[in-house]
Amino acid sequence: MRRLLILGVLGCLGLASATPVVPAQFAPPSPPPPGATLPPPQPVPPPPPPAVVPVHPLTVNEFAASFKPLPGKYEVLLIHPKTGCPVNVCFTLPPGCIRKVRANGHKIEFVYKCQRDVVIRFLHGGKVWVRG
Repeated sequence: MRRLLILGVLGCLGLASATPVVPAQFAPPSPPPPGATLPPPQPVPPPPPPAVVPVHPLTVNEFAASFKPLPGKYEVLLIHPKTGCPVNVCFTLPPGCIRKVRANGHKIEFVYKCQRDVVIRFLHGGKVWVRG
């Protein structure tokens, strides 16, 4: 048994010493000779599509508390207060001086100083009515 162990160790040492140890040398690729054609460039794969972030619908009160009203068109996903289902709400805020944003159980109101207010009213049956 001991003899087999010694032969195995010597065999491993013999194999290890038989393989030459060459230090790795990195040389820059030589430039192509003049007049030689270069290989065509390899196509670059397109980048992966951007990750889709799931949209979490907000309640009416969460939306009113976090929304910063600026002029422009908006499309938000809100939880309908009467049905509890997500509903897409589209509205446009005009330029002007906004006084406050009011929200209660069934409507959101953007109150302007010298203009007609924008009102979003949530109706029975999951419908949304926008004025303004």
